[in-house]
Formats: sequence, C-alpha cells, structure tokens
Amino acid sequence: MRFVYQNTELERELDGATTPDALEAVFQKIAQIPRLFRTPAIYGQKLFAKGFDALIPRVAARLRLEDQPSPPKSNDNVCILATRFYPSGGHTRVAQDIIGRLQPAGVSTVLTDITDELRYRPLLNQATNQTFLGERALVLLSSKLLVERVLETYMILKAMRPSRIVLMSHPMDIVAVLAAWPFRDIVEFVHHADHIPSLGATLPFSAHADLTYTCHLACREAGLDAVYAGMTAPTAQPTTPLTPKTGLRIATCGVIHKYQGKGRYRWADYAVAALRQPGVELVHIGSTDEAFQNELRNALGAAKISLDRYILAGFQPNLPAELGKWEADIYLSSYPEPGGKANLEAMSAGVPTIVPIDANLPPLIRYRLPMPHWVTVNRPDRLGDAIAEVQRLAATMGETERTIIAREAIRFDDFAAGRRPPGTPEGDRLP
Repeated sequence: MRFVYQNTELERELDGATTPDALEAVFQKIAQIPRLFRTPAIYGQKLFAKGFDALIPRVAARLRLEDQPSPPKSNDNVCILATRFYPSGGHTRVAQDIIGRLQPAGVSTVLTDITDELRYRPLLNQATNQTFLGERALVLLSSKLLVERVLETYMILKAMRPSRIVLMSHPMDIVAVLAAWPFRDIVEFVHHADHIPSLGATLPFSAHADLTYTCHLACREAGLDAVYAGMTAPTAQPTTPLTPKTGLRIATCGVIHKYQGKGRYRWADYAVAALRQPGVELVHIGSTDEAFQNELRNALGAAKISLDRYILAGFQPNLPAELGKWEADIYLSSYPEPGGKANLEAMSAGVPTIVPIDANLPPLIRYRLPMPHWVTVNRPDRLGDAIAEVQRLAATMGETERTIIAREAIRFDDFAAGRRPPGTPEGDRLP
C-alpha cells in the first residue's frame, strides 16, 4: 500500500495505553498530529494511517465499546458524525448537500469538537435552533477529556439508534472513529481530506466514499472497496447579468487559504498573467483579506494593470449562479490549492475551466477529474495558451460531452440516496 503515514512511536504508545489517563495522553498527542501535515514529507504524499487504524478495534474493546446490532442501513434515521463545521468551505457544503437531499426526514449531527470551541449559546440568539447546516438536531459533546468524549459519543449514538452514520470527522479525530467503530455495519466513511492522512480510511466500515478523483484512485489502488461519490453542483437559475462586459471575463472562487499557500508561484502571478490578455476582466468570488488585497494591488501596480479589472465580488453561496450573473467565459481555479468542488460546479455549469498546477506537485495534490473541457497550466507565462486551448475545447462541446457531465453530476445524488455510484474506468491510475 502506497501513501501510508507511519508514526511508530505514537502507534506503540497507543497500543500500550491501558488506563484512561494513559489513553488520554496518547489521544491528545494524536490530535496534534495535523500540525505536521504541511511538511513536504507528508503533504500530498501520505493518505492512510494504517498503523493507527489497525489499533482502533483493540482500543475500542479496551474502552468496552461493545458492537451494536444495527437495523438494515437506510435513510430513516441518518446521523452525520463529524468534528465540527465552519460556515464556508467544501467540507461544510458536502454536509449541507447530504442534509438537503434527505428532507423532510432530516439529519442529526453529532460534533465531537475535540478542540472544545463550540457552545450552544449562539443558537439562543437566532430565530431557530438550527445551524447553517439545516440539520434536524445538533448534539455537541461537552466532556472535558477526549477519552470521556469517546464514551459520550458512543452513548449518544447508542441512544439515537441511527440507521445510517455518515462519518465526516477531521483527519485525526480519534474520538469520532473509535465511537463509530461499534456501529461499523451502518457507518460510511466520507473521505474528504484527500491529500493528508486520515484516521479510519482503511477500516472496513460499511462504505468508503471518496469525494475527489485523485483520492479515489489512490484508495482503489490500495485495495479498499471505495466508491467515487464526487460532489454536487447547485443548479443555476436564470439570472440577469450584473454588468455588461466588453471582453473576455474570467472568474475564480475559493476560500482565502487556497490562494495563500506555498507554491512555485503566487496567485498574483496568475492574476497578472490573466489580465495581461487584452480586454480581460477577472472576477474573484469569495472572501479575501487585507494581506491578500495588498499583495494583489502591488502586483497589478507593478505590471501597470488597472486595479478595477480585478473585481472582488465577495462571498456568494451559489457559484453557478454567480458565473451566470457575471457571464463568465472561463473559470480559473484557485492556486496553489485547486478547489475540487468549485471546479466541478464551474464545469457542470458549462464554463470551461483552467486549473493551475505546479509541475512538481506531490502525487495526491495533482488535480484530476473524469470530465471533459478543462485544461491545466503549470506556468503563468503559459496562461495565454491555456486560455486559447480551453476556448477551442468549449467550441467543440457536443452531446457526448454533455452526457458525461450530466452523469458525473448525479454521482453524489446516488451516494446521498444510499445507492452505490457507478464504477470508474479501470485504466485511470495514479503515476
């Protein structure tokens, strides 16, 4: 198995921890592992925590988490088990998409909150007791110790008697994975952390659903019974264009950190390259901060490009609708970290897409998608050629291509409904 993260010393500590205090000490160390994930040896290179996963059944037995008889898996009483959700981002959108598709029965969410940051108090200042997810009911864990939270989560699930558990925890949330293990016959592991190690990814839960294609190819290669669920794209309703355009209009979208990571180039380099093309406007959909804007302002100023050609549209909840409002001709993915869900939404909306990718990226970060009419570019000075190429591809869009896009767009619907999505081409493999 490739892409395995090993932490032999900590794995040995977990194996030898037999008391609550000893387990708590190891759990706290495991919770801190993500601080290492940005190091070159791990980021984009490691995906599985096989050594830790092998110990999960043993630790669960040590905590007397007895296997629970489960009803036939169904959508009668669905629970999303996660660490936490933020107001924006692809992880949150996936949960919202699941919940939205399972109405009116709805979904309960159980959040382990292993960093102890969440409280019910904000709900008291709202008109309803729902969060931005729209769940039927929210359960926040409140025990002081992580080892206590394992038992707390287990007891909550035991009392709820869910018919399906969608496990969407953060990569090293041992609380969620341990508590879910006794219910494994109805647990579906949603693999959303697609380029860093995740606890639980190699465990034999009832299903393993990959949200991104590169991650799926890695999991399939590893021998896991993984399905490619993909992600969904909201339908863009007919809209009135916001402003008339005089030339080519390019759009980009993503949370700010996708534009601020370390890469061979800076996002500002691609912005300048795009705006060097005659008559091009670049619409940035998403929140930005002062540091980002200052860097952009300096880069455009140095290139003698008018600042008003880079339009800051702010956060908007429906990307396809915004692409329609702005009459976007081309979608330029975020850089240095491409946005998998945003790219899919742009392609599903029929907007040809360019994905900037460094040539020397680690294997798990190299963007892939089994859809037509998108191109990659690995240097800002070649963006003009990529624009010409993607326009040529857009002009050849036919019924075959539209059928492929429509087929990919319903994968997530199958997953949410409890159906197994179609298989993927056997010939597609990671290098």
